[in-house]
This record gives sequence, C-alpha cells and structure tokens, in this order.
Amino acid sequence: MKQRILTLTSISHFINDGNSWFLPVTFTFLIEYLGISKFLIGILGGIFFGISALTSPLITRIADKTSSYSKIMGIGILLWGFSLILFGISIQINSLPFIILSVALAGFSSTFYHPLGAAMLSITYKGNAGIALGINGSMGSLGRAIYPTLTLALFAVLHRNMTLTAVILGIVSLIAAIPSLIINVNLASKDDPKNVTKGNMKSPIIVIILLTITALLRSVFTQGISQFLPTLLVENYGYSYNVNLGEAISIALAAAIVGQPILGLLSDRVGRRTIYGISTAGAVISFLTFLKIPSIILLSLFGFFTFSAFPLMLSIVGDFVPRNSASFANSLVWGLGVTGGGVIGPVIVGILAQMYNLILATELVSVVGLISALLIPFIPRPPKRSKVPLFG
Repeated sequence: MKQRILTLTSISHFINDGNSWFLPVTFTFLIEYLGISKFLIGILGGIFFGISALTSPLITRIADKTSSYSKIMGIGILLWGFSLILFGISIQINSLPFIILSVALAGFSSTFYHPLGAAMLSITYKGNAGIALGINGSMGSLGRAIYPTLTLALFAVLHRNMTLTAVILGIVSLIAAIPSLIINVNLASKDDPKNVTKGNMKSPIIVIILLTITALLRSVFTQGISQFLPTLLVENYGYSYNVNLGEAISIALAAAIVGQPILGLLSDRVGRRTIYGISTAGAVISFLTFLKIPSIILLSLFGFFTFSAFPLMLSIVGDFVPRNSASFANSLVWGLGVTGGGVIGPVIVGILAQMYNLILATELVSVVGLISALLIPFIPRPPKRSKVPLFG
C-alpha cells in the first residue's frame, strides 16, 4: 500500500507542479505574440492563485470527510488537463474571456494536489521513511524543471503553435489522472490516542497564523517573480522565446531536486524553522544579486532556495496539529498563505511593471520577501522532532 500511495502522489506531484510552470512560460507568449499587457498578465496570475486560495479549504474538508484522497486528487489532475486544452483553444480563437476562464480553471485544478498529497503521505508514513517522501518531493521539483523546456521544445517542433502545445500537455494530464481515479485507495486518518494533542490549543493556532502570514509574504515575493521570470529574461537579459529560455528556467528550477533533500537533512540537524528562514533570505539575496550580475548560477541559487522550502512549512504544521487535522491545517498554510500570496504578488509586479519597468517591480517586491524572512524567528519551536517529510 505504501508503494502504491507513493507512486500515485509522485505522478500527481510531477504533473501538478509541471503544469504550474506551463503558465508563466505561456504568459510570456501572450505578451510577445498577442500583445497582452503586463498589468493583465498580473491579473491572470492573481486569478490563478485567487481561485486556488478560495477553494482549497473546501476541497480538503470534503476529502477529510470521505477519506477518498486519491480519487479527489485524480479529479484535480483531470481538471488540469481540461484547463490546458481550453487554454490552447482560447489562444487559437484569440478570446480574452476564454483565456481568463482557462486560467481560473487551472487555478481550481491546482487546489487539489498539495494539501491532499501531503495528507496522504503524512497518514501513510507518519513522519517516517524520509527517502520515500524525498522521492515524492523531488518528483514535484522534476516536473517544474522539465515543463519549461518541454513546453518550448514542443512549441518549436510544432512550428510555434502554442495551441497544439497546450492540447498535447493537456492530454498528458488526462492520462496521468487515470491511475488515481481507478485504483481504490481509502485512508483512515485516525490518530493514536497517545499522540493526540490535548489541553491548550493556543500554541498550534499561533503557529498556523504565523506560518500563514510568513508563507503569504514569502509567496508575494516568489510568485511575483516566478510568474514574470520568463518575461524578465526575454525583455531584460537577451533571451529569445525559444528552447534556450526554457533550458535556463529548467536549470534554475532543477536545483530544487537536490535542494529538498539537502534542506531536509539540514533541518533535522539545525532546526526546520532556522532552515526555513535561511532559505527565504537566501532566495531574496540570490535574486537581487542576479539582477545586478545575471548569472545562471545565481538564478539556480534562487531556484534552490525558493522551491526547496515548501516541505519545511508543511512539516512545521505537522508537528503542532493531530494527523487527522493535517490536511485542513495544510490547506490554510498552503491555500491562504502560499496561494494567497500568489494572488497579490503577480498583481503588484504587473502594476509596477506597467507603470515603471519589470526590474524595478521585482526589486520592490523583493522587500516583501525580506520581511517574511525577518518574521520567521517569531515562529515557536516545534514540540517534537520528527523527520521532515519531503513532499513540497
């Protein structure tokens, strides 16, 4: 059963996180080929994360009541496929309302995996088997790393046909959803009575609030940058909209494949709160340095620090709440924090880029990331020292 859970969640993690980077790459296409403004691109990014933030608690509540985590997770991947196909069609007919609708559906699709996958792994492994969970986390990182190059490679092979590119990737998602939908997996997320936290619940509530705030501010920075990163490279650093752009982004994102296990091991020795803070500060510093010294190494450091720390957030939550509340608590930190910040970040960068320029916009949003790093030391230390489950 454990191997089955790991396989299903790893496939879904790969597809979900890969699809999430299809959009920033195609946002640059919308700017360069369809003449859509950066302000509107920021709004599209905000819509994507806004829909996800609003629906995440609802989806996880339904999953907690039914324990049908796998099937509901599969529905999310299935919807990803439909959203990409709709996105491709909307480009073909050059319809802004359909583009908005497809991005909104993609945002809803992205709601499913992270809280549900985290809960499935938490219930199944109960904080053990770090190698297996590290595989799952790396599969998400691998999806993020591959899809920018894959998208632009298909775009080139298909003679710059973004519609057909989106349809092909949508079909891949439809196929990837089938195992989670047809394989029967029901998890009973019951806690051992000895492990249920009793008494004063004030500390867990404070931790969840602080984690949600720091995650939101961190995400304002990271998603504000990420949604415009391909456009930044094309407009300001000499990249063309071709496979080389995808390769540069893929190299940067690939750093998290090894980054998650490394930060996980360090967090076991130094403390996950400390490593979480270091990763946030490191992401800000490496990006600001990249703006002055455009090196692929610095861009990779940004990817290393940015996309390796998600498991640390969810692991801190898992140390404070009972396992049968894990998915709902994760949905608050992920849904309201990470995706809530994702609503604000792209909109801010889009507005500032439209008013001034993209470099100044990203510099200003980096200040928000620094504030997040400064708030992290106020998060209480976790009461237990289970290994970090690497499923970010």
